Amino acid sequence: MKKMIIPLLLAVSMLFLPMITAETPVNDSGPELESYIRNGFRIFTFQILVKNTGDETAHNVTITNATADGNIFFNFQESKLPGENLEPGKNTELGTNSMVLGFGNFSISITVSCDEGASSTSSVIGLIFGPFMIIP
Repeated sequence: MKKMIIPLLLAVSMLFLPMITAETPVNDSGPELESYIRNGFRIFTFQILVKNTGDETAHNVTITNATADGNIFFNFQESKLPGENLEPGKNTELGTNSMVLGFGNFSISITVSCDEGASSTSSVIGLIFGPFMIIP
């Protein structure tokens, strides 16, 4: 009797296994943004490299938020100009509509987004001497 129960339990569990492990299909289409605050030596502003790694065009790609901490004055203002359209696999550089001054260490976080709802946030730590920034 015990020899029959184990194979029977295995057979019944195999019937329910596909229902347990079945994946729900996910719609992965659409734009996906990656953003990077450019390295190097900058004067008065930040440059942000934005890439579309998705499979659809990202419309109206703009910088939507920026915050700064440390010994820095950063007067971020959203651009009044329309954003850029970014084809899949392409990249572009966006500039902040602002001016930066300070002395010492700083950190900054910048968010870019598009009309389709995709967004990306980048953060860096750097040094600033007046209008000159060094982002390692």
